[in-house]
Amino acid sequence: AKGDFSKRIPVTSDDEIGQLAVSFNKMTNSISRLEDTRKNFVANISHELKTPMTTISGFIDGIIDGTVPKDKQNEYLQIVSNEVKRLSRMVESMLSISKFESGDFSLKYEEFNFTEQLLNIVISHEQLIEKENIEIIGLERLPDVTLSADKDLIYRVIYNLVDNAVKFAGEGGYIRFELSVDSKLLSFKIENSGKGIPENDLPYVFERFYKVDKSRSNNKNSMGLGLYIAKTIIKNHGGTVAVTSKQDEFTAFTVKLPLRFKGE
Repeated sequence: AKGDFSKRIPVTSDDEIGQLAVSFNKMTNSISRLEDTRKNFVANISHELKTPMTTISGFIDGIIDGTVPKDKQNEYLQIVSNEVKRLSRMVESMLSISKFESGDFSLKYEEFNFTEQLLNIVISHEQLIEKENIEIIGLERLPDVTLSADKDLIYRVIYNLVDNAVKFAGEGGYIRFELSVDSKLLSFKIENSGKGIPENDLPYVFERFYKVDKSRSNNKNSMGLGLYIAKTIIKNHGGTVAVTSKQDEFTAFTVKLPLRFKGE
């Protein structure tokens, strides 16, 4: 009650009292983790918002007071524009999380070609793939699959997974795609080479603001929300997403989705 979650009750029996003690200890662990999550959430939001706002304020003030020379103003205004867009993406992500967690949204089901959507997403990353000399494996062998789901939200999930794979595959690495279907389920797997994810981190990769590579904590293109949002979207479709990894070898994400929603 006082906020001290360090105490635990010794379990000395296997009767009702012992079971009650185990339940109290589990509850304490749960509340403690929830409190840590809340503190981290506030700290992360404060940091993520403060950084671009400081940049924007500094450059705008420099242009107004003449500190920034006129021949550099367009360059700095472009930076300001990029930071404003980043803030917009942050707000959009936070609003998405709020809607998903409150249940204040409805899925817009429609039939679409999942394979075609995936190919378009990979093509959108073509320049970076070529720049990093990343080998693409299995894309040409994927079956043509029609899925009934929220097309825009599924796009967001797959884009995030492909984007992460391209970022972390490493120069001269690979990305492997696998896609299969049965009468009820679509199974999609994307695997990339790279540093991999430490075993201790695997249970937490889908949590809000969690970043496996702490050196990327200041990465302007990442808030650590993408995988959390992806899992929430997949879960609301009645599907699952899982991760496997081996350090210094590979990371693989597997998405399983019902081919049709329950109302059909």
